[in-house]
Amino acid sequence: MIQFRLAREDELPHVADLLYDSFQDYIFFDLLCEKVRVRKRSAFARQLHLVNTKVFFQHQSCFVGIENEEIVSAALLKHPHHPEPGLMDYLFSGGLKLVFTGGISAIQHVFSILTDAKQACSSLKKPYWYLEALVVAKNQQGKKLGSRMLKQCLFPFIASHGGGLFTLITHNEANRHFYQKNGWMEFDERVLRGKEMFLESWSYKTVIK
Repeated sequence: MIQFRLAREDELPHVADLLYDSFQDYIFFDLLCEKVRVRKRSAFARQLHLVNTKVFFQHQSCFVGIENEEIVSAALLKHPHHPEPGLMDYLFSGGLKLVFTGGISAIQHVFSILTDAKQACSSLKKPYWYLEALVVAKNQQGKKLGSRMLKQCLFPFIASHGGGLFTLITHNEANRHFYQKNGWMEFDERVLRGKEMFLESWSYKTVIK
């Protein structure tokens, strides 16, 4: 039986590893890491996941799904009324290692792409929850665990904290189908452009009561 709960601090490296493993083949991270030297991209992406996981644990919410004492799913959730983490929050969570690995220009590129990707959600006129990430371990995929984490963990958590608008972005057709199936409505489509790459991006929203 899978138990969904908030992550503990000692579990954050495991959550980051799960995020890294799950997103290795996700083209959005190729775009984010475009300005990092090829031989350093893996280390940069791994550290990026760890820093972001720590920041969400400290300032937003980080959830895990546990089965047989193993983390099999994870989610990062931004609250509508919690302030956006600042630069110092990221630096104190290991951001300096990102600078050493990728350089200042790589960090600037990451923040630029993320700002562009989230622009449609940021322009909404009412406060919103934001799903930063939802991942399932590769050996657990195909078991509807992602849908279960949404319906048994994230939706009830949001409802218990007043509900409201729940948003996300995604970048591939499989994810579009998944989120539409789970109740989201697409409200924006755009193209994210890097130095040499470009990528389609879609924004979704739903309301949790």
